[in-house]
Amino acid sequence: MAEFAIYGKGGIGKSTIAANISAALGRRGRRVLQIGCDPKRDSTRLLLHGGRLVTVLDYLKETSPGTCVFSGIARAGAFGVHCIEAGGPEPGVGCAGRGILTAFELIGRLGVKSRGYDAVLYDVLGDVVCGGFAVPLRREYADKVYIVTSGEFMSLYAANNILRGLKNYDLNMPGRAGGIIFNSRSLDGEAGRVRRFCDAAGLPLLETFPRSDLFSQCEKEGRCLVEACPDSDLAQKFGRLAERIETPGELYAAMPLSDEELEERILGRRRKPPSAAPLPIAGLETEADADAGPPLFSKSLVSKEPLMGCAFSGAMGVAIQIAGAVCVAHGPRSCAHITYQSITSKSRRFLLERGLALAYTSAPPVFSSDMNEGAVIFGGIEELRKKITGLKKEFPAPPGEKRIFFVLTTCPAGIIGDNINRVMDLEDPGASIIPLKTSGNIQGDYLQGILFAYFEIARALIDRNIPREENTVNIVAEKGETYALPESFAAVKEILDSFGIRVNCRFICETTVADIRAFRRGKLNLLAWDDYMGRTIRSFLEREYGAEFFAEPFPSGFQAAAGYTRGLGAYFNKSAGEIDGVIARYERRYQAEMRALRPKLEGKRLMIITITQNIDWALEAAIDGGMIIAFAGIMDYSQDNLFTTRFRDAVGELVLSYDLKNLAADTGRVKPDLLISPFPLGAEAGAVLRDNLTYSPPAGFFSALELARRWAAIFGARLAEGWRKDDHLFRKYYP
Repeated sequence: MAEFAIYGKGGIGKSTIAANISAALGRRGRRVLQIGCDPKRDSTRLLLHGGRLVTVLDYLKETSPGTCVFSGIARAGAFGVHCIEAGGPEPGVGCAGRGILTAFELIGRLGVKSRGYDAVLYDVLGDVVCGGFAVPLRREYADKVYIVTSGEFMSLYAANNILRGLKNYDLNMPGRAGGIIFNSRSLDGEAGRVRRFCDAAGLPLLETFPRSDLFSQCEKEGRCLVEACPDSDLAQKFGRLAERIETPGELYAAMPLSDEELEERILGRRRKPPSAAPLPIAGLETEADADAGPPLFSKSLVSKEPLMGCAFSGAMGVAIQIAGAVCVAHGPRSCAHITYQSITSKSRRFLLERGLALAYTSAPPVFSSDMNEGAVIFGGIEELRKKITGLKKEFPAPPGEKRIFFVLTTCPAGIIGDNINRVMDLEDPGASIIPLKTSGNIQGDYLQGILFAYFEIARALIDRNIPREENTVNIVAEKGETYALPESFAAVKEILDSFGIRVNCRFICETTVADIRAFRRGKLNLLAWDDYMGRTIRSFLEREYGAEFFAEPFPSGFQAAAGYTRGLGAYFNKSAGEIDGVIARYERRYQAEMRALRPKLEGKRLMIITITQNIDWALEAAIDGGMIIAFAGIMDYSQDNLFTTRFRDAVGELVLSYDLKNLAADTGRVKPDLLISPFPLGAEAGAVLRDNLTYSPPAGFFSALELARRWAAIFGARLAEGWRKDDHLFRKYYP
């Protein structure tokens, strides 16, 4: 069986040429199958006397995979030529390239290669040789590739692109280009242009078909020229071309021209070199553009690092924290399921460990548009519309309010370019729709999804006209995924309560639509974490909403909390006595407990290996406990790039951009009594006591004290005590 691919620019007459070649082969007694690979589904129309086939993709829509049969997609036409049309989506939706892949998968499963065909001919759109439309170029399909072209420059440009695609498949392999078929438009000089292209690309000109009314007459009859006018000169040309194509002969390597060579050879002109500096475009540079500031992207995107996590998941983790909002994932059900499990894992852990669950994450309303293979091919907007319509009935808005529906895109929706703005007409007095075009990893990483959700939710909900109120604050950029979240908020709120300061809005954490709308009521904004995420959100709110931020983030450790309390009290004009009184209450407890712990910690050697950029609270715990901070290795981190410390002089050895390959040697040299890290370290760390260092430290006066308590308990444990013989097991696994 020989397999041929006929490529060419759309509208060049490629399908007419392909159908007549198939008819000529059939007329010669060959068993032929023609497969149309154009969403227009018109490749085999003339072979079928104007009839239309059920396309492969339409057939798959109505038929379960296990019951598909070859007769459901194939039909015999002129001269017994079997015809198949792959089909595709309506213009402007879905992914036709993915449709070709799906169609070929089914055709392969139905055993085309074992059906005794002498020739299989693929008629393929060649304007864009993407992964789908390039399938017939793969070596497991086409043995020979032929290109139909006219003498128009864009037709030759498409022909050159097809050669580029073929070259990519044939690197270091024998060539498969059969030659050029010239379908003339009767333009001045076009024959010369085609010959120059053939010469430059090293391909033969196999046949020339002049412009003829005979083609139009046969098309009106709904028949191929070879069938309708078998004795015509044009039919004889097709007969000779078919014979040449099926006869074994020389094939050629694809040698595409550069764009500059193509213009020079075909148009006879040289492309001018680009100027040293781009010319200004009048009217496009405005004062508003100059003030807009740089785009706000995640660290990984800015630094061109490997992406960590999924933007869809990051955005979902933010959106579900708004009470009463419904989140719709436009994508496969698995995307929504995996993200849901990740989001709810924290509340399940709290439920198991502490007998409680956080209300906003225990069972958030997350739904999926259930995008499947068909939706990827034909577009999934209609299914998304049905899902939102149903959810509006299931979750009606409370009287006088609006229900917020977030629509978040996953990778498949982004790949096919589904325009979720097409659901905005479903808004009504009881429902507001906020699209979050995250598109999985296409948009960026997990952090980029978080940032994008913050920006779009702010733009959709914050009321710019609300005036500020005295003694009010907003808390910004809390991390919903951290286990220290409740304790951190409670610790900061306790300080605020001491001064009579009210929390206006937690942006965005366990909050409501009404709180976000009234965001500007908060006079001062308190940043939860001074990391890349927090700094980027702060810049956005300062730039777009004129938000004023307190200089310091949530404090972790006694010294940081004391300074934070003084600064906060001073900002809100509290007296020095009032401020000192608040700090003194905390200090008495802190000093008393630390004195009790110090005998168990004093002189112990501490080693830190972490990606966390803020470790001052851990260093403070060690310093106040009388420990020796022997070594700190700070690894590169996808979520931040700014390591600072107030305790540099207390660290014996500090290594930035630390490489874990050095861990075994360093632990052997440092000989720590305790090794702490936010992630598990393997046996290469040696037989050393270990403890966890959380990624995001808890806020408050006593966060360092809590660490010191835990370390004292570790050092106070007697490994030889009890029936478990822990010391034996410890030595066994950490010899």
